[in-house]
Amino acid sequence: MKLFIAEKPSLGKAIAQYLPGPHKSGTGCIECDGGKQIVTWAFGHIFEQVEPDYYTPDDVPVTPKGKKKWRWDELPILPGQWKLAPKDDARAQIKVIRDLLKKANAVVNAGDPDREGQLLVDEILDECGWNGLQPAGLQPARQTQRIWLAALDEQSVKKALANLKDNRDYQNLKLSAQARSRADWMMGMNLTRAFTLANKGSGVVSVGRVQTPTLRLIADRDNAIEHFKPKDFFVPRIQCAAAQGTASFWSAWQVREIDGLDGDNQLVDKSVAENLAAKAKASGKALVVDYSSKEQQQAAPLGFSLAELQKTCSAKFGMSAKQTLDVAQALYEDHKCATYPRSDCRYLPEEQFGEAGRVLSGLAKLGYADLTQGADSGKKSGIWNTSKVTAHHAIIPTGSMTGQLSGDLKKVFDLIVKQYISQFYPPYVYRATKIVLDCSSEKWVASGQVPVSAGWKAVFGKLSDPEDDSEEPVLSLPVLQKGETLTVTAADVQAKQTKPPARFTDGTLIEAMSNIHKFVEDPQAKAKLKETSGIGTEATRASILETLLKRGFIERKGKQVVSTQAGRAVIKALPDVLTNPATTAQWEDVLGGIADGKVPAEKFEAAQRDFVTKLVGVAKQSNIQVGEARPAGGSGKAGGGDRKPKKAGPKCGACGKPTVVLQTKTGKDWLKCEACGAAFWPSKDGKACGTQWEKR
Repeated sequence: MKLFIAEKPSLGKAIAQYLPGPHKSGTGCIECDGGKQIVTWAFGHIFEQVEPDYYTPDDVPVTPKGKKKWRWDELPILPGQWKLAPKDDARAQIKVIRDLLKKANAVVNAGDPDREGQLLVDEILDECGWNGLQPAGLQPARQTQRIWLAALDEQSVKKALANLKDNRDYQNLKLSAQARSRADWMMGMNLTRAFTLANKGSGVVSVGRVQTPTLRLIADRDNAIEHFKPKDFFVPRIQCAAAQGTASFWSAWQVREIDGLDGDNQLVDKSVAENLAAKAKASGKALVVDYSSKEQQQAAPLGFSLAELQKTCSAKFGMSAKQTLDVAQALYEDHKCATYPRSDCRYLPEEQFGEAGRVLSGLAKLGYADLTQGADSGKKSGIWNTSKVTAHHAIIPTGSMTGQLSGDLKKVFDLIVKQYISQFYPPYVYRATKIVLDCSSEKWVASGQVPVSAGWKAVFGKLSDPEDDSEEPVLSLPVLQKGETLTVTAADVQAKQTKPPARFTDGTLIEAMSNIHKFVEDPQAKAKLKETSGIGTEATRASILETLLKRGFIERKGKQVVSTQAGRAVIKALPDVLTNPATTAQWEDVLGGIADGKVPAEKFEAAQRDFVTKLVGVAKQSNIQVGEARPAGGSGKAGGGDRKPKKAGPKCGACGKPTVVLQTKTGKDWLKCEACGAAFWPSKDGKACGTQWEKR
């Protein structure tokens, strides 16, 4: 019997429906082909790393809840042999899988097509004692294969079933995911405990390999905005016309070395700007010293990676990163109308080009006939490039659909479809014009462009990039000749102000995590990080944001993502090596090397052990003070529910600043320090703040 182990029930059912019948539903499985093939499934990770208590001595004192107390004596906790334990809610399904494995002579790993999906099923096989993996060159007594499902439509699944691979070919993916899991455990468990102990009971200081540098990105941006001082600068302009009654246009002064410029080459001296404009107006004439006007082409945008899709959905629809991922996952898994969503790639393999006609034909039947009519399935755009395809290709439609779409599902699918169809349209053509004038011995420049042919932009219904919600204004400039003399009809000075950087949104934050090199100052580190995938992965970035929200380190304000006082306090308290995004990005690069078979997993784990040991030592020498974070929206505990200031409170026991008394839905008061974020419940004996109230 051949046993397929899928990552989740929906994936298992998608595979089973394309296996030979008859089909029979069993407990936690589906029998196919008269029982010759059986599909079962996990529920995501059904085994998990055991808690640190497993690795610490039995004589460690315990809390009233039965957990061992956090103490310096046990740190760092570095397992000699890693131990996994079944999740409580998965024990019944684990028994189903274990019993089926005893009857199987072949297993197919049907995890998601990524490193985490590979590990998820492989660790089930390891924990259940499956011995299908044999040394290379030996005929295995029991075979272990891998199915790689980039899409779940009928054609894709049948093609994958006909091309099962040896599971050994994917073991580096497993090792990479395993190394990531162990590194995250060692860092999170040890450094959260160490810096919480250094915080001397003032609240938990949560530390994470990706979570902490992501928080720093947000905190740094917020600090830059709040400390930003706008600066005035001035732009002299002249308005010219070829002759009386002809169309006029404005040209801006071309910056040159002159008194009044700042370090950013902006003219900050208003009197200098006014003098330039006055001289130009007085001269009355401007000579055309350069004129160019030519048609240019712009190719259709590449396909969506998950990060690009999240950025676009955030800008257009105000969707969070997690919402976008959940919708894209449903399009892939439930409706089978889009390919695997957790992709960091925007290209397609050239081998799939032959399927374009079928996909376009399918999209026509799904309601996109008006767009597919203008598509040329034989046109091969730059998206088709096998050399640039990573483990997954761009997110594209499959050309078929199960069920009906509405709401966010329909909106996101529409984006994916139009991005794909646009590949088969001609380029967008526009005329770009540039005019350089000489007036009063200064250069003045005007640039503009006008559409000539909409090309692929017609797919989106407007002449704009679908990934950019802003549209550049169309500016038509007159046809001129070099050497022609124009009349200056007006001159003025535009007063402008520098602007602070924009607050992060879910979309721009995901983009920043993907392109972390843009936020690193060291030139060598920047160049190296430009070659890596940033911090986190396509599969994990959305969950990182949700974790920071739950821990009260960030909050959403409309589309904006901002750091809380507690979040900033954590970043301020921790050493730079823990918060610097470059550190984690470099680790992601090494994990990618493990997946490619270029770096031994043992080497990475040894380096992580050394790193954690050193940082525990740093924590022991630290004296930090971070108040406990409170999740936005309340938790049902102290400070949970609807909260509003009631009255001024006593001084904070943590920092000595005034507090505010707040009230929960139940009417029970608690104290919140607006300065350091510390919070206090009233103690049982009714005493007051700090030494008299119990720190939460």
